[in-house]
Amino acid sequence: MIPAVPLGGSFKYLGKIFDFQALNAVPRKEFETKLSKFLAKISSLRVRSQTKLKIFSVYVPSQFNFELKVYDFTDAFLSGVIDRLCISHIREWLEFPLSSCVWEWTSSPINFCGLGIPTFAQRAARMKLTRRHLLQSSKNPSIRRLWESSKGPNTLADSLLEGSDLAHAMRVLKDSQSQASLNHFLGLKSQGLMAKVVNESVVPNNIQLWKQVMDAMPDHIFIFARKAMMNQLPTLHNLKLWNCSPTNLCPRCGLDQTNKHVLSNCSSPDALARYTNRHNDILELIAKWIVPKLKTDHSLYCDLRVPGAYQVCDLFTGSRPDLAIVTPSKIVIGELTVCHETNLERSRDYKLQKYSNLEAARTVEFRNRRVEVHTIEVSTLGFVVAEPNFFKQAGIPPLDHLLLKELARSAVLASRSIYCNR
Repeated sequence: MIPAVPLGGSFKYLGKIFDFQALNAVPRKEFETKLSKFLAKISSLRVRSQTKLKIFSVYVPSQFNFELKVYDFTDAFLSGVIDRLCISHIREWLEFPLSSCVWEWTSSPINFCGLGIPTFAQRAARMKLTRRHLLQSSKNPSIRRLWESSKGPNTLADSLLEGSDLAHAMRVLKDSQSQASLNHFLGLKSQGLMAKVVNESVVPNNIQLWKQVMDAMPDHIFIFARKAMMNQLPTLHNLKLWNCSPTNLCPRCGLDQTNKHVLSNCSSPDALARYTNRHNDILELIAKWIVPKLKTDHSLYCDLRVPGAYQVCDLFTGSRPDLAIVTPSKIVIGELTVCHETNLERSRDYKLQKYSNLEAARTVEFRNRRVEVHTIEVSTLGFVVAEPNFFKQAGIPPLDHLLLKELARSAVLASRSIYCNR
């Protein structure tokens, strides 16, 4: 039995709170309080930020499914209060500055280097679509009449269900939500640039592997990689923008100390030495992986001293490509570049142009073998782009998942060391 309540009061029936003015004021307050306690508890845990994000994305939404199903919360409440509360905690976990567009990045797809975590507003819209579908497809004619009398062309859920089944309507809704987040995120001149280039240059499977590697990294490495992907590292360029530094000039070379400058473009001798070490560590991993996979009549030549490989200077005069696999009829070049994410395509084009006339530099012993030039790019944060034709022509399998993960791990660890010694 429902007890008597005073005017302006509320009561609970079958788990749902009914308030006098039917504005969901009490449910909104309880929702916000409950969520605040969950987020505060997660923030207090002494675990990695990756684990906090996983708890937030998997466990927390499940505790609010009932509220999102039975109450018709407004978008203003969900986006302006609930999602903003979540973003403030995510920003704290990842140590992002206030200028970071965390909301759009968090809800962007993984293939665009986002986290792929829907906001509460997006989850509520999906649940509303399901509710409306249940009315539309009910076996009870009275319920179907309720659908007919309440549907409207200006209601998103209803318009999606017109002439479509639930699965198709849900796909359209999710795609539109992701696109809305992406349009904002990729439209950011600084924060979205690297994600856009990576999505255009790196195959989706390699981006997924990169995410797995970052999720397994120590907390400080994960935070570094995520901040670097959005150009939010506290370089002097950013610190000056945030009014935290009087200068944006690199103390080593005097140029603008941007994210890109620190990780790959500083011309100081110390920085160049660190870039070289990072490149050589990655090259050694690839060369050691190739050696046991060579055919019996194939040989590997490398610009480093690697067991089972010959010196590449034996092949060419004056030119020293990183890798060369010599077969009875040809020399297949694999030129490695460790570059900034925004330079993935430019680096490839530059190397192809640089070695376009490599056949003229062949030594006498290999003059009868034709030369094919291919490139391998590994970005400063560990994204890998490798031309499939290099492996096909050289008679070796493509880079396996274990090596791709090891390359990502080596690159990001070296880049963080470079950043810390900037």
